Amino acid sequence: MSAILPNRFPAWTERHWLPRVAPSLDRAHLLTVILCSVFAIVVAHELWAIPLVTLLPPVLLATALCTIREVQLVFVVVLAYALWATVIAGEGLARQLPFLVSLALMYVLAASRSHHGAATFAGDRMLGDLRSRLHGMGEIRELPCGWHAERSFATAHDHAFAGDFNVSSVSRCGESLEMVLVDVSGKGQGAGTRALVLAGALGGVLGSAAPQRVLPMANDFLEREDWDEGFATAVHVHLDMVTGEATVASAGHPPAMHYDAGCGRWRPLDEARGPALGLQPGAEYPSSRTVLQRGDALLVYTDGIIESRARDLDDGIDWMLGQAEAHLSQGFSGLAQRLVKQGRAGLEDDRAAVLIWRD
Repeated sequence: MSAILPNRFPAWTERHWLPRVAPSLDRAHLLTVILCSVFAIVVAHELWAIPLVTLLPPVLLATALCTIREVQLVFVVVLAYALWATVIAGEGLARQLPFLVSLALMYVLAASRSHHGAATFAGDRMLGDLRSRLHGMGEIRELPCGWHAERSFATAHDHAFAGDFNVSSVSRCGESLEMVLVDVSGKGQGAGTRALVLAGALGGVLGSAAPQRVLPMANDFLEREDWDEGFATAVHVHLDMVTGEATVASAGHPPAMHYDAGCGRWRPLDEARGPALGLQPGAEYPSSRTVLQRGDALLVYTDGIIESRARDLDDGIDWMLGQAEAHLSQGFSGLAQRLVKQGRAGLEDDRAAVLIWRD
């Protein structure tokens, strides 16, 4: 299983170094500028015998900013002249081989980007925007006085894509909070793509459907999608911030933890648990109920926090609660980040934690 965001979310903020003007330039003007640059270099090569490698900058510009059809046109012009200079003008294949290899590598790069229909920078910005939107769907906006929430994520080996995410919704009057933490099977870009799809589906359900219907509807959605790696674990939380009553339903997810300030202990909310999403058609997801009194907290997390190759999950939960109790002298703030940073899986797996507490 995996997590979706690096700690402090660096991969999810928009990459401001990407040129903003390039996608909006008139395509005909951009292509004209690139082709004129190519012809100018060709003339300079004929007159002053400058090396053909000077053709690489306009080719690279086309690869980065143009569509695949425009890139193909530029490559035809450049390659035709390169072959003429190599074969007919007798400059020798060995001399031009590095240039021709560079051209081939640039075209492979352009072709690999063409599947999403956008140029390199535009495609990167599009993916960055999608990641930012997914991050925004999980943001827990300001809660009523006395309530607090924080979340922290880290990916295995700092991958940009992964499959853990959270989606949240706070009622307009601020009386209730609804949140789902999901761990999609798999890792990397494939898991990240499935996470985006599932997050969109959950975003349309959360806050509009009855809380007890959220996980069954997510399960039905995965059944219809019929993914090759078609399952995910999830935990759904519905919190009444007037009474403090919390309802927690689990789909094959590690148990949520309730800190009871009255007795100073953490206890698992695992009285009832359903199967992972996408494994069993028509599955039911019973819920556990508790009440967050003043000083209480609710912790949900993914298995990267507690999982390690050498120890079982129960031992990992004990370790996590030991870390949580050691942090209590400093308050709850920063606990989610500490657990993610020190998670048992380390860099081998992704980690995620969401903590909600009451003053």
